Amino acid sequence: MKSGIFRGRRPAALIAAGAAGRRVLPGLILMGAAIFGLAAPGASRAMPEADERPALRVEHPERAALQAIARAGSRVVAVGERGLILWSDDAGRSWRQAQVPVSVTLTAVTFPTPQEGWAVGHFGTVLHTRDGGQTWERQLDGRTAAQRMLDAALALDAASEGAARHLAAARRMVADGPDKPFLDVYFSDARHGLVVGAYNLILRTVDGGRSWHSLAAQVENPMALHLYAIQSTSEGLYLAGEQGLVLLSRDGGAHFRQVTTPYQGSYFTLRASPRGDLVVAGLRGRAFRRPAGGERWEPVPVPEHASVIASALDDHGRLLLATQSGQVYASTDMGRSLSALDAVRLPQVTSLTLLPEGILLATTLQGIVRKSAESLILRD
Repeated sequence: MKSGIFRGRRPAALIAAGAAGRRVLPGLILMGAAIFGLAAPGASRAMPEADERPALRVEHPERAALQAIARAGSRVVAVGERGLILWSDDAGRSWRQAQVPVSVTLTAVTFPTPQEGWAVGHFGTVLHTRDGGQTWERQLDGRTAAQRMLDAALALDAASEGAARHLAAARRMVADGPDKPFLDVYFSDARHGLVVGAYNLILRTVDGGRSWHSLAAQVENPMALHLYAIQSTSEGLYLAGEQGLVLLSRDGGAHFRQVTTPYQGSYFTLRASPRGDLVVAGLRGRAFRRPAGGERWEPVPVPEHASVIASALDDHGRLLLATQSGQVYASTDMGRSLSALDAVRLPQVTSLTLLPEGILLATTLQGIVRKSAESLILRD
């Protein structure tokens, strides 16, 4: 059985397959009962697993550990631990908690339209909303995702290259149970989307999530490295993962082929400009940019060795990069040069976005940080 520990895992932002992503061992349940004076097993019904119970109401959801944030038209939606999803209609001044059917850690969220959105997370969870993030329903879980992977592997020509490897990997996924997380989600519109995650988990939908199909055998990832990020560019769809893995699909996500980069450490974030410039960043502050239509990667001058774990692009083309140390850098030339945002030092940043009003919103393990335009002073 594969370990739940992630190789080269994304710091803070993933909370990868730790306690929130694995089922609790029976011994730990008994120890917890003894410590807190809970009833012995059999005296009452066991608490459902996190993927089987709704998220609890939180008094101050904006102060909770959060993992990702996205714009849904003029609304902003953030997701985090224990199934927490919250939304704001006033540029992050106040927040309301959504109705969510699971309590798993949620790692990513996206809205292709102001009303239709998707969130993903641990236990192979995919959630969908039709009302801009106020209420959510589950579309996919880890058991079904593993079975879809096995279905696709069984459909391969047994004599084709890699067929036996894909079948063995799929059978391990089914045997392991629903403990593998999804780590990013992308939808080009309300029908066509991808979800990616640990151990080459990648599924595609063309009907808004009513059905999902595994693409594991169509991805050039023989070591089943974790897939951390998705980004759409003028060239196609890019994926980034551990051990320097970058993949490109030129056929709408049906197949992905490796792209060589100058670094063999994990990449945690991707960002592309409307014209097609691409920036990829990750461990130890290593980041690279590739101009639109170019083949050569150029280093992005991140002035520290802390890992770059989040990025954003505003409506005017300004790129933001956030490091594990909490520093945020801005670039007006897609990574050729960087300037620090002098007044912005964030606690354990996990995701960020810059609103049209000039408001910087960041999710952190201590809640949401909101900075006004006046505080965003560039420092060379």
